[in-house]
Amino acid sequence: MRVGETFQPDPKMKTLYFTYLALIVVPLFVLGLCVTSYMVLINEVTIATIFAIFYFLPIIVITIFVSYWIPKYYGSIKYLLTENEVRVERGVWWRMRHAVPFSRIMSVDTVQGPLSRHFGIGTLDIYTAGYTGRTGGASGPSIRRAEASIMFVPNFLELREEILNIVKGKSLFGVSGTISGVLGQQILEELKEIRKLLSSRLS
Repeated sequence: MRVGETFQPDPKMKTLYFTYLALIVVPLFVLGLCVTSYMVLINEVTIATIFAIFYFLPIIVITIFVSYWIPKYYGSIKYLLTENEVRVERGVWWRMRHAVPFSRIMSVDTVQGPLSRHFGIGTLDIYTAGYTGRTGGASGPSIRRAEASIMFVPNFLELREEILNIVKGKSLFGVSGTISGVLGQQILEELKEIRKLLSSRLS
């Protein structure tokens, strides 16, 4: 992956999403067929027909809609690593754009479920100082929210190392170590002056 080069998730992402869809739709169809067949066997043909219409029609409509949405969503996702930030863009109807400066990145986690592992793809969750750590409240202490995610790429481990190497070369919040050291020294000198003034007034 080169800096300045736009890239997308692996095409296997579409296969993964269609697999998720099949895992939901197929059991529902089997259940509906079993119920309909049972009603026909007990000579409740009218009830079986009404049930089949109201049961299968929504499933068919949702399946067609999701099958249309999956390739559109895949085509909307774009990633870009620039010299200073990670850019993520996605969304079919509502476009979302995230730009995360390298200087703010605190950690990069990898996520790979069983099916993603089967297809050889994974996701990177990028956390910054404003999003990392405990959220508190009713949500619990371990809830973390990623500011940006690079989803379903094949070389996610190598990409993680590349991002971390870039982050290591950046100073936190864009302040260089030299500048922060000078500021720290100036603050220390000011504190010493204040201490001298207080000591002279008290003596």
